[in-house]
Parts: sequence; C-alpha cells; structure tokens
Amino acid sequence: MKHLTIKTTASAIVSLDGLDIDDVLKQAAALAHAVLEETGIYRQRNNLDVQFDFEGMACAFLDLIDD
Repeated sequence: MKHLTIKTTASAIVSLDGLDIDDVLKQAAALAHAVLEETGIYRQRNNLDVQFDFEGMACAFLDLIDD
C-alpha cells in the first residue's frame, strides 16, 4: 500500500477590534515607554528615590515583546 502524503500550510490574521495585533502591540509598547519616561522625569523633578510597581510591569511587558 502506498503512503499518503499530506502537506498543509496555514495562515492566520489576528486582530483586536479591527486593528492588526502588531499595531496593537506597537501602541502598547509606546505606552510602556511613555510611562517609563514620564515617571523618570517625575521622580527626578521631585527628588524621589523610589521605583513604582507599574514601572516594573512596563519593563516586564517590554521584555516580553523583546522591545
């Protein structure tokens, strides 16, 4: 009996509310960068030696997406 050979290719388009997921991630990365930048400026202007929890979360997100 001959062997059956099956070759399959697939593609998927992932979107969120009509936006391509890559664009959503770019916007989220831009937000995370803005949070870190603005928080750094705020801490510097107010002489604060503290790191806020959301800064760590922003960094973790950027690491997750290799940004």
